[in-house]
Amino acid sequence: MVLNSLDKMIELQKNTANIRNICILAHVDHGKTTLADCLISSNGIISSRLAGKLRYLDSREDEQVRGITMKSSAISLHYAIGGDEYLVNLIDSPGHVDFSSEVSTAVRICDGCLIVVDAVEGVCPQTQAVLRQAWLENIRPALVINKIDRLIVELKFTPHEAYSHLKNILEQINALTGTLFTCKVLEERAERASEPQAKPNPEQGEQVYDWSAGLEHADDSQLYFSPDQGNVVFTSAVDGWGFGIEHFAKIYSQKIGIKKEVLLKTLWGDYYINMKAKKIMKADQAKGKKPLFVQLILENIWSLYDAVLKRDKEKIDKIVTSLGLKLGAREARHADPKVQINAICSQWLPVSQAVLGMVCRKLPSPLDITAERVEKLMCTGSQTFDALPPETQALKAGDEHLVGSAALKPLPEEGTGDECFIAFARVFSGVARRGKRMFVLGPKYSPVGFLQRVPSGFSTPPDGLPPVPHLACCTLESLYLLMGRELQGLEEVHPGNVLGIGGLQDFVLKSATLCSSPSCPPFVPLSFEATPIVRVAVEPKHPSEMPQLVRGMKLLNQADPCVQVLIQETGEHVLVTAGEVHLQRCLDDLTERFAKIEISVSEPIIPFRETITKPPKVDMVNEEIGRQQKVAVIHQTREDQSKIPEGIQVDPEGLVTLTTPNKLAVLSVRAMPLPEEVTQILEENSDLIRSMEQLTSSLSDGRNAQTIHQKTQEKISEFRGKLEQHLTGRKWRGVVDQIWSFGPRKCGPNILVNKTEGFQNSVWTGPAVKVSGEASRYRDLGNSIVSGFQLATLSGPMCEEPVMGVCFLLEKWDLSKLEEQGASEKHDQEQRDVVPEGQGGAAACPGSGEDRGPQDGGSEPSEKTPPKGESSLTDCYGPLSGQLIATMKEACRYALQVKPQRLMAAMYTCDIMATGDVLGRVYAVLSKREGRVLQEEMKEGTDMFTVKAVLPVAESFGFADEIRKRTSGLASPQLVFSHWEVIPSDPFWVPTTEEEYLHFGEKADAENPARKYVNAVRKRKGLCVEEKIVEHAEKQRTLGRNK
Repeated sequence: MVLNSLDKMIELQKNTANIRNICILAHVDHGKTTLADCLISSNGIISSRLAGKLRYLDSREDEQVRGITMKSSAISLHYAIGGDEYLVNLIDSPGHVDFSSEVSTAVRICDGCLIVVDAVEGVCPQTQAVLRQAWLENIRPALVINKIDRLIVELKFTPHEAYSHLKNILEQINALTGTLFTCKVLEERAERASEPQAKPNPEQGEQVYDWSAGLEHADDSQLYFSPDQGNVVFTSAVDGWGFGIEHFAKIYSQKIGIKKEVLLKTLWGDYYINMKAKKIMKADQAKGKKPLFVQLILENIWSLYDAVLKRDKEKIDKIVTSLGLKLGAREARHADPKVQINAICSQWLPVSQAVLGMVCRKLPSPLDITAERVEKLMCTGSQTFDALPPETQALKAGDEHLVGSAALKPLPEEGTGDECFIAFARVFSGVARRGKRMFVLGPKYSPVGFLQRVPSGFSTPPDGLPPVPHLACCTLESLYLLMGRELQGLEEVHPGNVLGIGGLQDFVLKSATLCSSPSCPPFVPLSFEATPIVRVAVEPKHPSEMPQLVRGMKLLNQADPCVQVLIQETGEHVLVTAGEVHLQRCLDDLTERFAKIEISVSEPIIPFRETITKPPKVDMVNEEIGRQQKVAVIHQTREDQSKIPEGIQVDPEGLVTLTTPNKLAVLSVRAMPLPEEVTQILEENSDLIRSMEQLTSSLSDGRNAQTIHQKTQEKISEFRGKLEQHLTGRKWRGVVDQIWSFGPRKCGPNILVNKTEGFQNSVWTGPAVKVSGEASRYRDLGNSIVSGFQLATLSGPMCEEPVMGVCFLLEKWDLSKLEEQGASEKHDQEQRDVVPEGQGGAAACPGSGEDRGPQDGGSEPSEKTPPKGESSLTDCYGPLSGQLIATMKEACRYALQVKPQRLMAAMYTCDIMATGDVLGRVYAVLSKREGRVLQEEMKEGTDMFTVKAVLPVAESFGFADEIRKRTSGLASPQLVFSHWEVIPSDPFWVPTTEEEYLHFGEKADAENPARKYVNAVRKRKGLCVEEKIVEHAEKQRTLGRNK
C-alpha cells in the first residue's frame, strides 16, 4: 500500500465512528514493536522486508541498543475493509516493569488494546499487570498470540500438540479475566449491600441470607477471548503472517460446501469433520481424528514450514502455485529459509489484515465510550459522580471541549538541537483548534472552589477571572499528527483523535486536563504499577554548572511520569526511579539531552525504616532466655542504660519521663510495636488519613470545611472499624478513640496516642463534630507535642531513617509548675500595675483549679501568650512551644531506644523465568544476595520454570546483569517493589552468655547484616560510626628475605 497523504489523514479524522485508538500491551520481549512494524509496513511507511528488523517506533538510541521499548510512541495508520476506511491510532508501549508508567499513559488515551502473548512463554507477570491496567481503565482488549513459528522451529511440536498448548494459553488468560470480572461484581454487590436498606417486612419471619454472589445474572459473554468470537488472532510477526479463523472459514466454506457461520463456530474447539458425509461432529479423539483447527489450518502451515526448512523445491513450487502466489527470484534463491517463509506467508496470510481487521471489527470507536468510564474519569479521590456540582455533571453528555493531556514527551527541536515538549493528548469531546484559549486543570484542581468564587452564568474572558488554585490559562500554539519519529502540523483536531500539542511545557508538570470550561474536574490521576524506590544523588563534575543541572532535572521531571526529583535537607539533588534500567535511562537523558553536562552519580541510596519489636524469648543460639543467663542480661541492660543521659527517667516497662529545659513541663512517653496488620492498614489508607487531616485543620482554623460526602464518611468509619478490629486486648483498650495524630507528615504508619485525662482532641473529632472552645485553648501547646512526634518519626535514633509501625503513648503531660509560675507572675503584675487588665484576670481563673488535669493546665498559657508578649512562656531556653517540640522529640527517641530496635528493609518481588538446566545457578545468585524463594512451578507444555522470590532492594543492584551472565541469558528477572520487611538480627547485638561466646567468639566476627546497613547509612549521612579502622596492627611477615 502506498503512503497516505496528510490531507487523507485529516479527512479520516473527521469521521469519529471509524476511528480506533489502540495500544499494544505485553510482557517484555513478546513482540510488540515487531508487530507494530508489520502494521506500519502495510501503510508503506517502511519496507515490508525491514519489518521486525527496523523497530521503527523505537526511536531512541538506547532502545535500539538494549532491544526494549522505553517510551510510548504513537502513529496513525489508514486501513480499508469492505468499502469502509478506518483511521487506526496505534500506540506501542514498553513491556519492562520499570516503564509501566508509560503503559498507564497509553491506556488512558485509548479505547481498546491488543494484548500480545508469546506462544512459548505464555502468560507472564507483566501480562497480568497490563491486563489489570486495561481492566481498571475500562478499555476493551483483544488477544494476539504471537511467535507461533517458535512452536514449529524451536519446540518442534506436532500440530496437535501446538493446538493443545494454544488452548492452555487461552484458558490461562481467560482465567485471569474471569478473576478481574468476579472481583468487580463482588465489589458492586458489597457496595449495594452497604447502602441503607428499606425497613424489613416483619411478616417475613426468619431472615434468609442470599448466598448468590450476583455472578449468575452478570453478563460476561463478551468478556472472554475466543477465536470463534473473532477477538483472537494467531501470528508470527517476525515471519510476517497472522490469521483469525474468519479467513479460513471463508476459504473452506467454498471448498467443502459447509456454511461459513457453522465453520466459524466449529473451527476452534474439539470438533471433527466427516468428509464423506460433509458433516461436522463432536466425535471422540480415540477414533484417531483430528480437530478441525489442526486438520484444516495448522497442518497446512506446518507442511509449508517443513518444505521450506528441508529445501524441498518441488513441494514449495506446488504450494505457491496452489495458493496462487508469486515468489520472486531473489527470495527463491536466498540461502536463509526464513526469507522464503516471509515472502510466501506475507502474501498468503498478511498479518496486518488479520490484526487491523480484528481491531476495526471488535474494538470500540471513541463514540462507544461507556458512561461508567466517563464517570470514573471525572471522579477523583473518594468522590462520587452524584456529588459533583450540576454544572460538572452536565458536561458528561455535553459538547464542551475536553482534552485529556496524558504526558509530556521531549523531542529535539530542528536546527537548534534544544528540547521541546510535545503533550501526548486525546480529544474527548469538542474540536481542538490552533490558537484557542484553554484552561489547564492541575491534578488538585476542584471545580467546587471555582464555582464558589465565580457566580453562575459568568461571561468573562479567561484572563479576567480571579486567581483560582491549580487553574491556568494557555493557548494551543501548535497541534500535531503523531507519526512515530515524525510530526505533521494540523490546524484542528476532531473529537476522538490522539494528537500532539506544543507549547504546554510552562503549564503542565507531568499530566493535566485541558478544558474550555472551568467547571470540568481534572481527570482521575494515572495509576502506576511500579513504585519509585531507587534513589541516587547527582551533582555536576564542575560546580559552576549547577544551574544547568537544576534546569535539566526540572525538564526530566516533566518528561517522565514516574521519576521524582527531590532536594534533601543536606542540599543533595536526588533522583528517585522505579528500577535500575529506568535509572540508567534517566541519567543518560540528563547527561545527553536535558542538562548536557558531565555529572557525578552517588552509589544508590537505599531506603530503610526503623521499628521496634517485642522482647525476644530466645537468644542468638536459640537457647531460651532463663535464669542461668540472668547475670549477663542484667549486665547488658545496665550498659544500655548507661547510654541514656542524666535527667531522663526510664522505668522497667520502658516509660520515658523527660522535663523541658526550663523544668516547667514534664512529658512521659512509651513506645509500643504496632501489629503488622495495623501498619499495613495505615499504609493503604494514607490518602484517606491525609484528607481527614485536611478536614480537621480547616475546622480548627475556623474555615468552612467542605461538606464531607457520605461515601468518605463511610470510608473513615470503615477505616476506624478495621483499626478497632486489630487493636484488641488489654494494652490496646480504648487506644483507637485516643489517637491524636499519625506520622510522619501526618499520614504515615505510626500513631500518637494521648492517654492523659480530659483528652478530647482526637483525629476522629475533626470530621465528626466541631472542636469545642475549651479544647481549642491548649491547641498551640498540643500542636507543639504533635510536631515533636512528627520530627521523631521522620528520623529515628538508629540512622535517621523514618520510623514505621510504632505507637507512641503520651501517658503524662504535667504543666502544674507552669500554672504556678503563671499565677505568681500574674499576682506580681497586679501589684505593680495600677491599671487592671481584663485579659490577665480572665486567664488567672482557670489556672486556680489545681485538680483540672494536665490538659486544661496546658490551655492557660496559650490564652495568656498574646497579651503578655511571651513574658511567662519565654525564658533563656527560648519559647515554651519550641522546648516542648524538642522535649517530645527526644522523649520519643529514647522511648524507641529502650525497646529492642530493628531495621526494616525494602523488598522486591522477583519473578524469574528460566529453563530447568540453569535453575541451580538462579538459586545460587538468589542465595548469595539474601533472596528467599517463595514458589517455583513449571509451565505446562514447556521446559520453562517460573520462580517467585523476594529480594532486598539493598542487594538488588547488578542482580539482573549477574543472573543473565550466570545463566548465559536463559533467565531474566522482573523486579517490582513489594513491601517492607523487618531484618531479624539486632543491629546492636553483642555476645553476652556463655553459649553465645562459645558459638560466636569474643568479637562475634560473623558479619551482622543489620549493623552493616546501619553503618552504611550513618556514613553516608555523616553521622558518627563506631568501628575500628585497623583490625590487626601486626607488621607484615614475608616468607623470603630480599637478597
